Amino acid sequence: MKKPAERDCLALIPGYSGQAAKLFLSRGEDDRIAGVTVYDLLGHVKLQGDAEAAAAWIGEWLAEEAGNRKARRTQLLAQMFICKLTGDEKDTFLTAQKPLIRVLAEAGVRCRSVAATSGAARQSLGPNVKKH
Repeated sequence: MKKPAERDCLALIPGYSGQAAKLFLSRGEDDRIAGVTVYDLLGHVKLQGDAEAAAAWIGEWLAEEAGNRKARRTQLLAQMFICKLTGDEKDTFLTAQKPLIRVLAEAGVRCRSVAATSGAARQSLGPNVKKH
């Protein structure tokens, strides 16, 4: 599986424990959009499926993360990436973000739109985690 293109990045969602999930559109061998892939910060694939499955996975992950004691005093801010695709791919991109936005709202996570190139250089939006 090849590395996802920045233009296919749907969102970056921080967790309470310093973890984060990145969601990308996944493409098949013919370069056509085949679904959504969820990665952790180390680039490991956590889930491959459709947009609803990815949103459900994020909802479950945030529920697990909410057990962390920092969760009660931390407001998360997810970055929803602005679409740079065109035509049918743009419709697919925006449709893939809808269930995710709904799940984040239910979990009490605020969202903001960012340009894809600005998100890579920006600091994590979750809590500060001290490295020992």
